[in-house]
Amino acid sequence: MRKNIFFPILLFLSILILLLFSLPAGAVEVTKPTTAEIIDEVARFTGLSSDLTQLVFKSEPELLAKFGKTVFAVQVLNQLLEAKDTEAMKSIFNFAVSNLADYLMKQVVHPAVGTFFSVVKAYKASLEVVRDYIIIPKFDNDTYIRYKKARGGVLDYRYANPTEAFEQATFAPFGGYYLLKEKRYKELIKAKGYNPELIGDKLKASLRRDIDNFWMKRMEAKYIQERLKDSQEAMVKSIWKSAQNEIDLLKKLALELGTIHAGLFITSKDIPEGWWVVKDEKHYPYYPPSKVKQSEFGYWDQAFTISDAKGYKLDADSGMYFRMVGQEKIHDFKLKAVRVRVNMLPRFQNGKDLGKMLFQNAFEHNGAQPLDNSGAVSIEVNKPIHFVKIFFYRGMYCCYVSVHTYKDDRSPITQKHVELAYHFSRIIRGKMPAIVIEKPK
Repeated sequence: MRKNIFFPILLFLSILILLLFSLPAGAVEVTKPTTAEIIDEVARFTGLSSDLTQLVFKSEPELLAKFGKTVFAVQVLNQLLEAKDTEAMKSIFNFAVSNLADYLMKQVVHPAVGTFFSVVKAYKASLEVVRDYIIIPKFDNDTYIRYKKARGGVLDYRYANPTEAFEQATFAPFGGYYLLKEKRYKELIKAKGYNPELIGDKLKASLRRDIDNFWMKRMEAKYIQERLKDSQEAMVKSIWKSAQNEIDLLKKLALELGTIHAGLFITSKDIPEGWWVVKDEKHYPYYPPSKVKQSEFGYWDQAFTISDAKGYKLDADSGMYFRMVGQEKIHDFKLKAVRVRVNMLPRFQNGKDLGKMLFQNAFEHNGAQPLDNSGAVSIEVNKPIHFVKIFFYRGMYCCYVSVHTYKDDRSPITQKHVELAYHFSRIIRGKMPAIVIEKPK
């Protein structure tokens, strides 16, 4: 009966307007962030350089994957809050985002993040019910203005909850929503193949309720979006806060990249084929990588002995090496061995670039030669009769690697000693990050 209050011309114009409003909104492409995007966003938030962040992620790919979720969550939240209409929200909130929302809800984040994701998820679910059967119309702004007014401009339900606000916004005297709803109802029963004359009251009510539910969820999603835009910065920070453990680990690893630590030195895996580490602690002591206590410049030292002699075994009782001559066990106190020493110190000290200073000094006084043609600044400093010594600097570090003929064996340095010095220098240089984290003032 309520239709009789409209003149035929008004009814025609209203239907025309509704048809024009039925044009679908453009889809929004949402993809997971690239590695480059993750690096840039993490670097921006933590204050680290992109190069340093990339260096850490290269050594810790699992950390990159965890930050990928955080960056994706921030991007999705920003896109949802900045979406121009609810159709864009729906497009953004795809299956992957839905899973991401569930993941974020398990983290300690700003409560509003959960509210917003939940509302958009509910809207998407209500849309799925009717999307295949009716043409989704353009947003009904007049009805929404009434809905927003009923909701009271707050996030809680001090004025009206979504159901109450929707009832007030679509109250019969306003008329516009009634036309919209009836048109969609007819589309729905036609698409489902129902006979309008045979539909029972219960099914009619259910179908109309689906349409109401879709519109109510749609308006609530827009309402929450508008209310939360002012809290966007706080919500983004809360998402980053949920990754605090990863941020702490990233900064710790970044700090290690700029400071000397045991991982930069020679390990048993770095010993070249044909050589073995001498473990006679009494005659050939081993000094693990450690900071020299009396050094005020962060100086580190490592020393060990290696040999390429064949047929030697370590006597567990005496702790010395022996070889078998016939049936007799012979202890050899003049084991052919080489002493390797590594000295490392920070490149930048007292505002000066120690690496470049030592390089220049070595070049001018010792006729330094490049270590190889790799482009790294590495040079041979000296080759006197009993030892060969190589100096190089890279990134934040300066390093000396020396190879000595051992103890009473005062034989001259040979090519194999030079090759050992080059080998260990290249190994250490390969462990040193090339990046300069902080330049001297």
